[in-house]
Amino acid sequence: MSRALKTLAAVIALSATPLVYAHRLAQPLSVRADSIQINQRTGLSVYQGHVRLVQDGLTVRANQVRVRSAHGAVLSIRAVGNPLHIEDQKTGGLPMFGQAQTLHFIASKDEVSLTTRVVFRQGADILHGHVIHYYVRSQRMTAIKGAKKRVRARIVPHTAPTAKPKPKPKPKRGS
Repeated sequence: MSRALKTLAAVIALSATPLVYAHRLAQPLSVRADSIQINQRTGLSVYQGHVRLVQDGLTVRANQVRVRSAHGAVLSIRAVGNPLHIEDQKTGGLPMFGQAQTLHFIASKDEVSLTTRVVFRQGADILHGHVIHYYVRSQRMTAIKGAKKRVRARIVPHTAPTAKPKPKPKPKRGS
């Protein structure tokens, strides 16, 4: 159970670099849910009702999380919420906040898919889409429009701080 939950929390860290991703796997994980069902024979674990996962600055809140595993390795993860919420305080910059109706992780592809009313915010940047695929290894993302709405993004340029002008030297006395 612990390995599956650690993997779940790590892969949901959508903004994580591979180094941070690997580091999160080794961090303690806190899980709260109304009920937890684990079937070691079938490899299915179900966390139901007000599910809250917290690991190394990452928080995921969902109605239900299902983890399918075999031989101690996670095969897939599906989280459902109305909406589910993701908060990542350790992104290497500003905190990231996200929400969607469903999250699906496929271990063999190292791919996270978020569907239905997906919104991500980081600082003043915002991304809206119907489906967002995040490829963990390559750190690529694809956003896809829904039936009625196109993908929308607002990206605010990050400007480097301007250098302060050097003060003029004071004239020497007596010259």
